[in-house]
Amino acid sequence: MDILETIGLDQQALDVFKEVFIVLGIGLLLGLEREYSKKEKEERLFAGVRTFPIVALIGYLALFIADQYTDFIYLAAFLGVIVIIALAYSGGRKADAGTTTEFSLLAAFILGSLVFTKNYHLAVTIAVLITLLLSLKIKLHEAVHKLSRQDIFSILYFVIITALVLPLLPDKEMGPYGIFNLYKTWLIVVIFVTLNFLAYFLSKFLSRRRSVILTGVLGGFASSTATAWYFSRQSGRSQAGGMMPAAAIILASSIMFPRLLIWLALLNMELFRALWLPVLLFGTVGLGIGYFISTREEQGGQEGDGPEISNPINLKEALVFALIYLVIQFVVGYAEEKFGDKGVYIAAAISGLTDVDAITISMANYGKQSIGLPVAALAVVIGAFANTSVKYAFCLFFGNARLRRYASYGFLPLFALGAGYAAFRLLW
Repeated sequence: MDILETIGLDQQALDVFKEVFIVLGIGLLLGLEREYSKKEKEERLFAGVRTFPIVALIGYLALFIADQYTDFIYLAAFLGVIVIIALAYSGGRKADAGTTTEFSLLAAFILGSLVFTKNYHLAVTIAVLITLLLSLKIKLHEAVHKLSRQDIFSILYFVIITALVLPLLPDKEMGPYGIFNLYKTWLIVVIFVTLNFLAYFLSKFLSRRRSVILTGVLGGFASSTATAWYFSRQSGRSQAGGMMPAAAIILASSIMFPRLLIWLALLNMELFRALWLPVLLFGTVGLGIGYFISTREEQGGQEGDGPEISNPINLKEALVFALIYLVIQFVVGYAEEKFGDKGVYIAAAISGLTDVDAITISMANYGKQSIGLPVAALAVVIGAFANTSVKYAFCLFFGNARLRRYASYGFLPLFALGAGYAAFRLLW
């Protein structure tokens, strides 16, 4: 602060300078994109690299002055910008000209005002998203042209299922063992529908191979169990294919292991230190095998694409999966009632059938208390491999012959590693 006082600056002045530079950055970001876009089309430039920063600064200054005097100053500035944009649009513009630049300029004014309210991250994030949408104009138009009427209705149904229905459901346990929770049950449906939705639209714009792998990887972060069910059922409908779904399932299942480390690092650092090496080894081996199988598909040329996805919103299949999930939860609740705390390993294995995150969180808490670190560590691994066994079971029961074979290539080495770790923990 002594240096700042020497040069005549205080913290408030520095904050103003910082905000002005953020506003200028937002305006330049939007202005550069619009300038480059108009240059490519050789069109008359309405607003570019100079106008956007100026308008963003006007938005900042208008709110600054309004804060000192009256809100009507900001309202007048906002209306003035709208009038200028309207006059520029109506004067000499083509009949089929869009309004993207005009609305972007209006956004620059509002974002400049947002910076004054100290919402720096929100303002910059929105500016980046707007710039991304502007720069992806051609690709977005191409994507829209590929959509059919059924695709449009599917997008509408997807929004209703995910954004409208889910938030309205109560997050409250009901029924025996508290297994019936409308919110969590519908969340399972949402995850499954999202996987089907994602796979369908990725296959329209990417090769079948890339869309399957990308769906598997992304699905692994949301629910590797739902991902395994989805791809197993997909491959079981056809004798062709199987290798790529197996790779996707193995990749999704392997992502679960490093995800566990995040929970442990947040909740129990001692347990994290005890498990980071074996859990990271499990995940690395699984990801390596999954990646190797995916590259084999590219070289062989004999693997079929598998069944096409005809319905982006397969709600019936999603409800079947949710029902099976509820049945497993009931079995888990019954078993835990019978065994109680007497068998930590048995409880971990049973709980892991449905939710490996839950058993990880429980052991992270118990490990700090009564059962001890070694027992908690082994219980986490048992829960993780119990969950992995469910995914392998889906492949064996629902997949075709090729999926069963290639899934075995990935899961059996993982089970061998897990058994080796369990033996090590129990014997030493």
